[in-house]
Amino acid sequence: MADANSRTKNTLLNTIGGFAVKIATILMAFITRTIFIKTLGIQYAGVSGVFTDILVVLSFAEMGIGAAIAYALYKPIADDDEAAIARFMNAYRKIYTAIAGVILGLGLCLIPLLGYIIKDVPDIIEDIRLIYILYVLNTASSYLLIYKTAFLTAAQKDYLVSKVKIVISLLKAAAECVCLLIFRNFIVYLIIGIAFQLLQNLIVARVAEREYPILKKKNRQPLEKKEKTKLIADIRALFLYKVSGTVLNGTDSLVISSFIGTPAVGVLGNYNLITNQIYSLVMQIFSATSASVGNLAATSSPEHQETVFNKMLFLCFWIYCFCATALWTLLTPFMLVWQGEEYLFSGAMVALLITDFWMKGMLSPISQFRTSNGLFTQGKYRPLIMAIINIAVSIFLVKLIGITGVIIGTIVSRLTTQLWYDPYLIYKRVFRKSVLGYYLKYVVYIAVTVGCCLLSSFLLNCLPIENLYLKVLIGFGFALVIPNAAIVLLYFRTTEFRGIVKLVSNVIKRKV
Repeated sequence: MADANSRTKNTLLNTIGGFAVKIATILMAFITRTIFIKTLGIQYAGVSGVFTDILVVLSFAEMGIGAAIAYALYKPIADDDEAAIARFMNAYRKIYTAIAGVILGLGLCLIPLLGYIIKDVPDIIEDIRLIYILYVLNTASSYLLIYKTAFLTAAQKDYLVSKVKIVISLLKAAAECVCLLIFRNFIVYLIIGIAFQLLQNLIVARVAEREYPILKKKNRQPLEKKEKTKLIADIRALFLYKVSGTVLNGTDSLVISSFIGTPAVGVLGNYNLITNQIYSLVMQIFSATSASVGNLAATSSPEHQETVFNKMLFLCFWIYCFCATALWTLLTPFMLVWQGEEYLFSGAMVALLITDFWMKGMLSPISQFRTSNGLFTQGKYRPLIMAIINIAVSIFLVKLIGITGVIIGTIVSRLTTQLWYDPYLIYKRVFRKSVLGYYLKYVVYIAVTVGCCLLSSFLLNCLPIENLYLKVLIGFGFALVIPNAAIVLLYFRTTEFRGIVKLVSNVIKRKV
């Protein structure tokens, strides 16, 4: 059984590894995206965005399985129960092989419908159907051998996966850039992506087998009846929870493409590249804690869990207050430098994108504790309601106000469901107390974040700066100082602030 020190050490290693991967990925993503648009154009970027989101939706076949089996593995791994581990891994292998087949089959069945999904087929050289088939193959192949990667995550060894990912991501990006610059061929570009995805899965599988020889054994024992019943119940509930995330993240581009056009998807993709990469970078902190929080949930009291949760929530607020301030201050100037004025959104649209980014990020600790405490069946219909609201509002508003309406649809669906219900569930089922304190704290966090954003942009606009590069540099300085200074002044006496400072201090002194 993992103690507090080992949980902290593994979390730290996983976080460092995850950050290294994401920083490398972000840098290469910007370089690749820039070369992609310069060599192939915004039409190809739009096609890429639409097909990527189609495959996100098709990946519903996986919904909940990874989280459910990772949760199921926590106890066998902690107890060193090799027989149970072997049973779950055997089931995992079969399920994910089937998922790859389902995605491939469903993806190919959608080929006749491409004309309805893409409004005004873009002017590109390659056959749009061939491009789509390669996207389907890339997604299906990503599930092959992935079950061994999930075992490393459950065993709090994500940092081993990170070592492989950082090398593969750099090699993949380099190969893609060379392909774009020399050949300017979208088909070769996609084939490179498939090849490196398979290579990464294969190498990680070998690393997992080296660390845990039990994974090499050809055990074909089925799950026990009790294990199977519990797993199926959890997967069913998690399926509904994951659907909301899929609808929110995977249907916006489809609605925009169907009602507005593919180039608009490409412009949105530029903004999403920035916000999604920042979100995924921050999520490395919380993803790295998943197994540790799972262990905490199995061994600690509700009071101790709430103490840890409050620290995680405060850290989340601190990070996202800074990120939101930086985005509000810098996103438009940065887009001018990076892509030019023709690819800019209005200030209102940028504000909506940042709002959704902040709301989604602030739910990270809630999602972590819900999953780690196995709250899969409770509130299982909330995601379905959320998905229906998102689709209905998005389609209604896109006809009235265009692309802005799609983002409003996403925000409305979060506000009316996930934002208030999931915290209520955690406080009722895990902490066993009223959720009102959380709601009040959340409102204060909103006020502080909005205040930092407005003050930072106001000060920047007061300066008579014409040079965009200098404006980005000074704006970053405001975004760095203002939110951090505000949080220190407002919260330095709180338990959560002192806990975060102590943790950082211990990390610096290498006491963990």
